[in-house]
Amino acid sequence: MLIPIFITFFAIFGGIMVGIYMIKYRRLPIDVWLPGAAWTRALIYFCFCNIFIAASGTLEQIFIRPLFTTGNISNPYWIMYLIFCFIYVIIAYVIIWPRSTLTFDRKYYLSSEIVFGVIWGFSTGGLLLSFYHLWSLIGIPPWAIYLLSFGSIGAWQYFIHIYFWDIYVSPEHDTPKSILVKTMACHVPNALISLGFLTIWGNYAIFIFIFIISLLSSTVAQRFPAPWAKGNFHAPMVKPGIFGLPYGSGYEEKKED
Repeated sequence: MLIPIFITFFAIFGGIMVGIYMIKYRRLPIDVWLPGAAWTRALIYFCFCNIFIAASGTLEQIFIRPLFTTGNISNPYWIMYLIFCFIYVIIAYVIIWPRSTLTFDRKYYLSSEIVFGVIWGFSTGGLLLSFYHLWSLIGIPPWAIYLLSFGSIGAWQYFIHIYFWDIYVSPEHDTPKSILVKTMACHVPNALISLGFLTIWGNYAIFIFIFIISLLSSTVAQRFPAPWAKGNFHAPMVKPGIFGLPYGSGYEEKKED
C-alpha cells in the first residue's frame, strides 16, 4: 500500500514542478543559470528517480533488508571492506573532489545544501541501486550482475551528467582537467568499490548511504546556491556533442584575439 502512495506523491509533485518550470523557466537561455530553475529541474529529476526506485521493487527491498546482519558484523572481511569503502569515499569526495572544484566565490548556503545533497544522494544512489536490483532478478551469476550493473551505472551517469546535470542543474564548477580527475579518481573507483561491496554482501542501504556522503559533500564543495539566492552565476560552458546536442565541457578561460 505504501509503494503506490509513494509513487503517486512523487508523480503529483513532479507534475507540479514541470508546470512551474514550463511557466517560469521554459524560455531560459542555456547560457543563463538561475538557482530557481536549477532546483526545479533537479526536483523533476529526483521525482523520476524515486518513482523508478519504487516501481522497480528496490524501495521495498531497502525497507525489508536489514542495514546489516549479525553475520556481517561477525565477519572481519565485511568490516574491513566497509571501512575501506568509507575511507575511500571520504578521500575522494571530501578531499580530492573539492580541490578540483571551481566555486567562483559563491556563498555557502549550508542548510539548503544539506537538504539538496541528501535528496540527491538518496535519489541517485537509489536509482543506481535499482539497476543492480533489476539485473539480480534475471538469475545470472554475481560476476555478471556486477559487470552489467557497472556498465549500466557508467552509461547512465556519463550521459545524464554531461547532457543534463552539468548544464541545467549545477552551476559551473569544473574544468576539462577537473572532469578527468574526478572521473578517474572519484566516480569510477567509487562505483567499482561500492558495487563490489553490494554484490558480495547485498547491503542495499549501505550502498545508498555511500552515495549520500559523496553527493552531499559534492553539493557543499561546489557551494550549490539556495533557490532564493541572488546574484550573477557562471553558467556551465558547453560544446556540441552527439547529434549536435550541447554537453558540459568545463570552464576554460576565453582567449582574446
